[in-house]
Amino acid sequence: MSDKPHHDAAPGELLASMADLRRRTRAARHAYWFPLILFGLLMAAALPFYLESAERVGMVGLPGDGPLLAALGGDFLEHSTGLGWYWLVALLAGFLISLGWYRWRGERTGLRTPTRAYLRAGVIGTLAGVLLPVVLRFLLFNTDAGVSGATSGVTISLLGVANRGMFPHLVIAVGLLVLARLERSRALLVVTLCFTAAVVAVNGWFHLSEFEPGDLSRWSFLLAAVPPAVILLVGGTAALLTRRPA
Repeated sequence: MSDKPHHDAAPGELLASMADLRRRTRAARHAYWFPLILFGLLMAAALPFYLESAERVGMVGLPGDGPLLAALGGDFLEHSTGLGWYWLVALLAGFLISLGWYRWRGERTGLRTPTRAYLRAGVIGTLAGVLLPVVLRFLLFNTDAGVSGATSGVTISLLGVANRGMFPHLVIAVGLLVLARLERSRALLVVTLCFTAAVVAVNGWFHLSEFEPGDLSRWSFLLAAVPPAVILLVGGTAALLTRRPA
């Protein structure tokens, strides 16, 4: 009879050991600190573009079509064209560099994270930012579109986010949410939700304040970039310092 508990416990102990091994392997596979820090640095590098001149000048754009890359650059910002081009390059480069990082780390450690969905989310989000002004203009000004009240509200909200140069933040947030699912990481999910909450809160502050661009100081739009960037940098640094060796 003394042997029976031993034999009954062995399968359970084996399953527990395998489950623990899977958890430790998944934790060692986590490498999301790199994209967090990377996008935090890219947002920090964009800060000069969020500064308005003391004297506003005309924005360069396509004739009759508003500023070039308006959704990525922000209609309200004096440097919107430069910011739009910056984010077009920075977003695509950020997602591609992240993909290269995961592949390099996977080859070095043998712990691979599938990242194609992450790259797709980033590329599609960036292209959506390029095409967004055309779609929003159609929804708002095409009288034959039959836009519902709810759709109109979403459209106006997206216009507000784009006008303040914060649409790239949403692209980053979507990419990180996809990455959190691929990594099966609650910590990354928490950082991403905090980042998204900061973007929504800042955008809501601008909306509720009902300020026109001329009512704001040249430093005001830094608020659109600084808090989200700090969250990514702090979250990425914490993940780097607490990571488990592969």
